[in-house]
Amino acid sequence: MELRFLGGASEVGSLGLVVRDGGRTLLFDYGLTPTDPPAYPRPLPTHLDLAILSHAHLDHSGMTPLLSRLPKSRLVATPVTLAVAELLTKDSLKVARLEGYLPPYTPMDIRALEARTTAIHPGGAFHHRGIEIELAGAGHIPGASMVLYRGAKDVLFTGDLQTIPTHLTPAAEEVACDILVMESTYAGREHPDRRETEQLFRDRIAATVARGGKVIVPAFAVGRAQEVLMALDRAGFETYLDGMARAVNAVYSAAPEFLADGRRFRRALEGVHVVESPGDRKRALREADVVVTTGGMLDGGPVLYYLNELHQDAASSIYLTGFQVEGSNGRQLLDQGTLTVDGTTIRPACEIAKFDFSAHAGHSDLVRFAERTHAETIVLMHGDQRELLRDALAPSADVVLPENGQPFEL
Repeated sequence: MELRFLGGASEVGSLGLVVRDGGRTLLFDYGLTPTDPPAYPRPLPTHLDLAILSHAHLDHSGMTPLLSRLPKSRLVATPVTLAVAELLTKDSLKVARLEGYLPPYTPMDIRALEARTTAIHPGGAFHHRGIEIELAGAGHIPGASMVLYRGAKDVLFTGDLQTIPTHLTPAAEEVACDILVMESTYAGREHPDRRETEQLFRDRIAATVARGGKVIVPAFAVGRAQEVLMALDRAGFETYLDGMARAVNAVYSAAPEFLADGRRFRRALEGVHVVESPGDRKRALREADVVVTTGGMLDGGPVLYYLNELHQDAASSIYLTGFQVEGSNGRQLLDQGTLTVDGTTIRPACEIAKFDFSAHAGHSDLVRFAERTHAETIVLMHGDQRELLRDALAPSADVVLPENGQPFEL
């Protein structure tokens, strides 16, 4: 069995893994890194028997429209993943036009891919050209799946993994396998207690409101915005929602079986004011306590409108809730206290803080998960500190740290 990463081996982003086994070729994920301009993985092989998408985030799904250009290619994922990935890839085209760079695919590619997709639910199996795969819940975001490929050896590809229950999803449970291909985003790092983080988040919002300010919460449209809204459910704040998260909410609401508690999710949305027009944005500036808005790394989207209006208000706050990629506006804000908007550098007077709402498993959780799969070989991907996780796992398994573009045999 030969494995080769097209991207995402030793970095978080642009993930793609090609597996060749018994004359068949599979692809696990095919994403991009949403920097400005985006970074892309290596090109696809000329032939694929099957592609599987673990979940919808752009670093896993962002290049999948190119699959439509391969003869007889087919893409498998959960229905929620397919629906949200389509939203995100269409949005990527819009961002490319706005930012002035050439997109890697066309609207026609996105439409053509629809005819090549098959939706299956976690727990379901899929057979195609002698290939057998099974999906299992990965936590992380609604619809996210681990993929178990039953070939010469059983290979479990985790995609992104969350091993604790959240407002949105139940925890991932380990699956026995021979080879574990596992993400390592938080290798060497632990997450604080989630309940304590959420309480601190609400307390800090209350303090901002008490001094007459507003809280801007930049959030990723897929998963993070919904998690934040549920953390604020019944907290008593006037909460507004702006950006693509509105469309994602519609997908999730229509598929409550993919949520930890569909009824509670709908209840949380009922208390949120949805921004649908420029007039609504002005109203949010007047009336909101909290504005949850895309984009999560402050590089584009409605968040820039609110920051432009409020950055000089020392009573207001900017609370980040997600990972900020090197080179993003969000990372610049955390590291230097500044933002670059329309080519101008500004230093917000607002309070700035980051809260850990991560949808990834922490270091100890990854170690426990890996050990419970009883895998003989563990391939660590999608992380920039993999050595720390390798050192923790090496006594009980053979641990491989692949590099992009370099085939290796297992």
